[in-house]
Amino acid sequence: MIPRSHPVPRSPSLLLREAGTTLPEVLAALAILGLVLAALVPLLSVGGQSWHRVDRHTEMLQHARRAADKMVRDLRAAESLQAVGPTLIRFVTALGDGSGKTPTVEYRLNTTTNELEYRVAADFAYRRRITVTAGGPGVPDGYSVSVAFDHAALVAAGKSLASGDDVRIRYWTGTRWVELDRFRDIPTAWNTTTTRIWFKLQAPIAAGSSDNNYYLHYGDLAAGAPPANGDYVFLDYEDGTTLAGWTRRDSCAGTHSASTDGFVFTASGGNCHRQFSKNVPHGNVEIFWGFWSSPTGSADGHQAGVSARRSDTGAGYVLTLADEANSRLRLRYWTVWSTTGGGVIGSVPASITPGTNYYGRFYLVGSSLRAKYWPVGTAEPGWMLQVTHTTVASGAHYGQVDGYAAPLTHRHRHIIVRQRVATEPTTMLAPEESGARPDAFEPLAGPFSAMTLRCFNASGSEIPCESSPMSSIKSVEVALRVVDPTLEVADVVVTSRAYRQAP
Repeated sequence: MIPRSHPVPRSPSLLLREAGTTLPEVLAALAILGLVLAALVPLLSVGGQSWHRVDRHTEMLQHARRAADKMVRDLRAAESLQAVGPTLIRFVTALGDGSGKTPTVEYRLNTTTNELEYRVAADFAYRRRITVTAGGPGVPDGYSVSVAFDHAALVAAGKSLASGDDVRIRYWTGTRWVELDRFRDIPTAWNTTTTRIWFKLQAPIAAGSSDNNYYLHYGDLAAGAPPANGDYVFLDYEDGTTLAGWTRRDSCAGTHSASTDGFVFTASGGNCHRQFSKNVPHGNVEIFWGFWSSPTGSADGHQAGVSARRSDTGAGYVLTLADEANSRLRLRYWTVWSTTGGGVIGSVPASITPGTNYYGRFYLVGSSLRAKYWPVGTAEPGWMLQVTHTTVASGAHYGQVDGYAAPLTHRHRHIIVRQRVATEPTTMLAPEESGARPDAFEPLAGPFSAMTLRCFNASGSEIPCESSPMSSIKSVEVALRVVDPTLEVADVVVTSRAYRQAP
């Protein structure tokens, strides 16, 4: 068998010679071929570079167009222009969601990064840092703390609304700001020198330690309603307008109902304590309540109180005011939900004026039990009743108590249950920081080297943006100069124009 031979590669010159071409002709052909190849290489390179520049140019246009279109969309709803400059455009806009809120919108050209940056925030012109310091025992996450400040001085200086709607509490997590529900202390009021607000801690504080990541903000004179849900500040908050979660515990005669003026108990006959309870697991607490008793009730019909640390069967503590024919503030240990069992732990002489609004507090920390009450509009006194009792350390229920003798009509207008430690944490306000805006700018697009805003009236004539009333500005035009950081593509100016939604 004859082995198959492998073909031997032949050069172009050999092929040309085999085709009958002379050597001078071969050399000439090779020279021409070299010239053609040498010319093709730069042509291919230039073509690749051209396509790269086209892609980069297209990308620059897309980024600039998206940014400019977003700016004019926001500006269409602008209600006032506060700042117009080469690096900052600030305006107040209506959200248009029915909330009535008018947040401040800012676009900033960062001259360091050349990024167009953006933020929307309530315009809190001032803030004060709050330092919370725990006492002997530490305080857990979710503990309610309060801070007092001279709100009347802020209102007089034009820095805050008399309604307090612009007063907010914000918490710095280390990476972002969180606005917390805050609740005005019921015995105090807005626009006073002793205004006090409550908020909930977002992290535990060890004994003797502090947390200064809380801030009091104010100064947005166009602020809408703030987050102020008492259930997000305390273990529980009731204003008498609902009965959700409450259970009737007695079998006495009488009716009950929720109302805008408080939780109402009414009975025309039968001597018996009326009781409602709610399951709010707790151990050490303080209960604040506001109440009223009708002037037409009987002597023992003015008893109004609260209960705490009660088990599912009713064992626990019951505190009543106007007990014993409106003559005593009395604390009992009860063993059941009915009015029998247990006995008196302590009492002090006390009475109420029927038809008068009152506040009261019931303190339970460990084995220490304390109570007090005072008429609305008067100074809060010290503890009136202080006893020690170790039988009941905890319980899942707290409640409202009314009785004893009919006729009676009571209104429980407020009930607040909050965690309590023996030594309350303290809060300290730092000095005011003027113009503080904690809201971080977010990069939107870039890089840009210039930003301009032009305003036009109804006839299309250009007018000054910063000094013309908004009613005369009918359209706005934003221009952004986008740059290529590699300098391969020339700068491009993109404009976007839109008519405003409102005069």
